[in-house]
Amino acid sequence: MAWKDTWADILDGGHPRWKVDDLDAKKVALAHIVEHGSPDGPMHILCPLAGDDSFVHYAWSQGHHVTAIDIVPDALKAMRIQFGGMEDWSSESTKGSELVWKHKSGRATLFEGDMLMKRPELMRSFDAIYDKDSFGALQLGMRPKFCERLSEFAKEGGTVYIEVKNKESGNKSGPPFHVEKEDLMEPTAFGAWFEHVSSLGEVYPLKMQGMKQTGHILRRALMR
Repeated sequence: MAWKDTWADILDGGHPRWKVDDLDAKKVALAHIVEHGSPDGPMHILCPLAGDDSFVHYAWSQGHHVTAIDIVPDALKAMRIQFGGMEDWSSESTKGSELVWKHKSGRATLFEGDMLMKRPELMRSFDAIYDKDSFGALQLGMRPKFCERLSEFAKEGGTVYIEVKNKESGNKSGPPFHVEKEDLMEPTAFGAWFEHVSSLGEVYPLKMQGMKQTGHILRRALMR
């Protein structure tokens, strides 16, 4: 099933897959990002493959600047609704034929397009990256390009807060795939550009049996 069809099913009330809307889970994520980012003021946070993740609106509501990227229009439409009136958003097309949605506050931007495409305008733009399950949802062959894009978008010393699934069985099957620190830090994954700072263990309980939601903190290595 393509991501567009998956999101259509979710938004129509079908199986939620591993979607989590619990506000407490979003508060946990932002607390870790702020703790490890040690910001002097509002942070610029990137949310790749965001779907309609309510973390984006929550971080914005706490005064931060948020940018989300997803290829599914309906998912980003659902996200825009979280911010209130649709009239508060404007859109423009880029040379890459994707839509960019901007909120009237000036602190929320949504890219409706392929996460894996190069975006020079986002180079070295983000203090932090929030990744809930994207790494573990991608097919293994897509991980290198995904991590490369994030390495381009992160500021030097920028923080990555990443949530992944820890499975009791079926570790070789997915998505979602079972992900450990070693998988994250493969040279073909984050290991080429990021340092592992902390394994957070279980960050919040899941309703899905046989799985734990675990977290990690990475930091963008100094440019050479």
